Amino acid sequence: MRFGLLLLLGALASVSALREPPTQLQVGVKKRIPASECTQKSHNGDELSMHYTGTLFDTGNKFDSSLDRNEPFVFTLGAGQVIKGWDQGLVGMCIGEKRRLVIPPHLGYGDRGAGGAIPGGATLVFDVELLDIKPGHRQERYVQETKHEKPSMSFTSPSVLVSTGVVVALFLIVFRLAKKQDIAEANEKVATETKQEKEEEKKK
Repeated sequence: MRFGLLLLLGALASVSALREPPTQLQVGVKKRIPASECTQKSHNGDELSMHYTGTLFDTGNKFDSSLDRNEPFVFTLGAGQVIKGWDQGLVGMCIGEKRRLVIPPHLGYGDRGAGGAIPGGATLVFDVELLDIKPGHRQERYVQETKHEKPSMSFTSPSVLVSTGVVVALFLIVFRLAKKQDIAEANEKVATETKQEKEEEKKK
């Protein structure tokens, strides 16, 4: 009897623990897209089109849904247009993917809440589906940097060819001067030796 009571108390404690609001962002995938079908993932700077349904963690009451309006919600990820829990929890999503975000107050609306539907200090649950991605500033910056990027130097480029030609020309000039100097020194040496031989013949 006592053992059964302990088991019952343990089970109740476990259930209670499961309903404790998390202190950190929780991201769960409800519908995963195969890698072969995921051609693009969401990144900061992208414009996302999403459907969502928001409920309160404590009561499960729905406070907002784009599905009720039949109008997707469009925003720029990472630009501070939405709560921090969205900016952090929606990175790396594939089009068609569905996630559940459990967002603690400090990543949601904090102690102030939002209107009458979301009380202060509320933990929020969002079921979201990514409908479309429009590449944002991330891709634009890459394209601009690519356009303005200086091309790497090629060995066939005019500047390299001119530089090489100048070096070769200088080498030839130095080589010829050195050669002329060697010839002059050789001629001078021959003349000196010839003069010495003539002087020796006169002495004889």
